[in-house]
Amino acid sequence: MAREVTVHAVYLQDSTMIHAFNLRQGGADLLPTGHTGIPKGYSPQKIIDKILAAANGGRIKILRLLAHGDAGEFDFPGIEDRSSVSSKYTQLRKAFAPMARIEIHGCGCASEKKLDRDIGKYSGDPKGRGLRFLWAVAQTFNVPVTGAVDSQGNWDGWGYSGVTVTISPAGKFYAEKPGQRWWDPSSADAEAKAEFYRIKKQYIDRKLYVEARIALRVLMANYPTSEAAGWAAQLVPLGAMEKPDRGLQKEWSDN
Repeated sequence: MAREVTVHAVYLQDSTMIHAFNLRQGGADLLPTGHTGIPKGYSPQKIIDKILAAANGGRIKILRLLAHGDAGEFDFPGIEDRSSVSSKYTQLRKAFAPMARIEIHGCGCASEKKLDRDIGKYSGDPKGRGLRFLWAVAQTFNVPVTGAVDSQGNWDGWGYSGVTVTISPAGKFYAEKPGQRWWDPSSADAEAKAEFYRIKKQYIDRKLYVEARIALRVLMANYPTSEAAGWAAQLVPLGAMEKPDRGLQKEWSDN
């Protein structure tokens, strides 16, 4: 049986994408990963050939596509919007492993409206432009597809920022916050650290220790496996924040 692999396909449309491709970062799945850059002007058929070459005979478990995007739009050739998803991509159906998925890494592709200061909108409307676009892709490739609601910018780790939406070829869809995506630990860790520093600034630095402990316990419950949860656990015991010279770790102290 062919091994399962991940394939990363990056559209080399500008210096940002070329930089992201050159990082050649793997994902949290730890599967063998093939990387392929898609030059401008490539047809869907040429892209299919490059994706299959990157898979190197393996069955694709995760296909990650990277290009710029916006609500219901994605700059990747042949997948620009829901009305232009090329039927050529149906050729890749037989290349996927069981329980495979596609991750579309582009700004706001799942949003219902154009991004406003990097923020999109998702209300669960089945007729939203982002959701209809993702569904068109899922139907073509015949695997579930995930996209982001808000702007993205940390592609070197292949994690998502903010809420994502996933839809199956049959049209079943759901949204997930960073802490809910078991397959995206880097995103949850980043969100947890941001929340920790907010608590530090709003409560700890102002010596509001009761409020800080309440907020830190919530952080630990929402992001139990994150590094920030470990920091929070050190500060929750009585006296830990009041007397920070008790040998606590200092990873967070200078931020």
